[in-house]
Amino acid sequence: MDRLQCKACGSHSMLPMELEPDEPDAIDLLTDDHEARFYTCHVCGDNWLSVRRVEEGDCKITFVHQMGLQPLLKRTAHMTTPILLQEETVERWDYFVGDDEVGENRWRDTLSDRRQTLRSICSN
Repeated sequence: MDRLQCKACGSHSMLPMELEPDEPDAIDLLTDDHEARFYTCHVCGDNWLSVRRVEEGDCKITFVHQMGLQPLLKRTAHMTTPILLQEETVERWDYFVGDDEVGENRWRDTLSDRRQTLRSICSN
């Protein structure tokens, strides 16, 4: 699989990994009708999990951004089509910091702060 550019540190060291629902350490979001990928940067440590769920024509993609072992940021795209994630196909986004639903601006500010911290750790 090709390396992607990390949005935190800018290096081309982000590696996506497929997760299987029957893996012993797989998160409990996974079932047989879910598709999941874990992305991790081998330079700064930025990582997130994406889970695609299709149920009765409804498609949701959830991104869980992690720092350490605890989920910190989560956003969910409610989509009109399960085919392609683009702004035109997303009906709405739900944003969470911890378990609290927040607005998009607060969520993006928290993500920006998190990535700034990772860049600072890398450059020191």
